[in-house]
Formats: sequence, C-alpha cells, structure tokens
Amino acid sequence: MASDAAPAAGHTGGQFLRFVIVGVLATGVHWGVYLLINTLFSISPENETALAVSYGLGYIISFIGNYLASLKWTFKTRGNAKKGIGFALSHAINLGLHVSFLKLFLHLRVGDLLVSLTTYLLPSSLLSLLPLLSDPTSLTPLPVFLIVIPINFLLVRYALRD
Repeated sequence: MASDAAPAAGHTGGQFLRFVIVGVLATGVHWGVYLLINTLFSISPENETALAVSYGLGYIISFIGNYLASLKWTFKTRGNAKKGIGFALSHAINLGLHVSFLKLFLHLRVGDLLVSLTTYLLPSSLLSLLPLLSDPTSLTPLPVFLIVIPINFLLVRYALRD
C-alpha cells in the first residue's frame, strides 16, 4: 500500500505545483487588468463598486486562460461539458470569495496597512520606481489572493477530476 500512496502524493504535488504556476500567471493577468482599468478610468479608492467591477473583469479575463491551462497542463485531462460546468461553478464560488474579501479588506483599509509595511520595509528608491507599492488600492488584492487561491485549488481539482 505504501507504494500506491507515494505515487498518488507525488501526482497531487505535481498538480499543485502546476496549479501554482498557472495560478501565478492567471493572478498576474487578473491583477494587471485590475490595475490597467483603474488607471485608465482613474478609479479612486473611495469608489468601491467600480473597484469591485474592475476586479471582476480582471478575474473573468484570467478565467479563460486559466481554464485552458488547467485542462491541458495542470490536470492533464480533456474537457467536457461536466468539467466545464464544474470549473465554471468552482470559479463562481471563487469569484464570490474574491469580491467578498476584496470589499471587506477595502472596508478595513488593509491596503493602508500594506502601504505602511512596504514603506517601512522597502527602500524609497524602489518605492519611487514602483508607485503601485504606495497605492493602497493596488495592494489590497494581495491578501485576497493568499486566502482564496488554496481554496480554489481544491474546488478546481474536484471539478476536473476524471
């Protein structure tokens, strides 16, 4: 039995590593779209609804690439209607978690805390090169990602199982 458990654990570990890589790329797209929309439309930190919309649009765009990569590379499976629906439902739950935590963290002003932390930890030369590190609205999604991504792995793994 030990020989069966080891390959299963290695398989899950490999899936999780691929999931993390795809997730980092999808998160980068998600965050990048969020920042781009906020910059293009000059969305202020007080406009929580507009921030939630830009966040949701980033999520939807990253969702498409995430689905394809999850099928072909992360879980190495073929798509079908059941898996597509399961993936979409898992991401609907995931989106709800993302937006809920984002709104909570905006309300709690977690971004202000993160700006204080980056200002304390990073040299001013780096902060001047990367002004988004001084913007609470730009930093607020980061703890959301840390909470929601592991939950999403479990949901997607279940949805795409063979």
